[in-house]
Amino acid sequence: MLSLVVRPLRGAVWVITANDSSRQIAAGVALGMMLGLVPKGNLIALALGVLLCALRVNKTAGVMAAAAFSAVSVALDTFTHRLGAHLLKVESLQGFYAWLYDQPLGPWIGFNNTVVLGSLVLGVYLAYPCYVAAESLLARIQAPIAAWIKRFKLARWLLGVDVSSRLGINPTLGGGS
Repeated sequence: MLSLVVRPLRGAVWVITANDSSRQIAAGVALGMMLGLVPKGNLIALALGVLLCALRVNKTAGVMAAAAFSAVSVALDTFTHRLGAHLLKVESLQGFYAWLYDQPLGPWIGFNNTVVLGSLVLGVYLAYPCYVAAESLLARIQAPIAAWIKRFKLARWLLGVDVSSRLGINPTLGGGS
């Protein structure tokens, strides 16, 4: 039960204090935003999840952004439905949609669902602005906040520094002292 509370806190502290660059964290946030906006249960969401795990981005930031934007996506369903319905009615794309649906995994891609298509287009449209905003914010605040967080015992405990130092383990080397 305690791990349900500690794990998200540890993840948030780890995102700020990790040695990842602000670009890697921002890329994780942008990819997590796209994953969070798209409804789950289709190959698009699966592909975005695989990209989040396979690319060199901050996975904790991506998962946290996906969870946050999954909650927001419910409020955007009416907008994404209208956007997807409009895109599905475009005459010049009808042949592409038919070809895509006739492919072996076509029905599981989810392009025939208005909310999935609208959410994907919205996510792709917002990915770059989300990346730029997160990167510029993190470039300014990551180092001062990391220094401030590391001063507190709770943050050091969440990161495991106190536990490893008591056991005689050097956290940078991963072995005994």
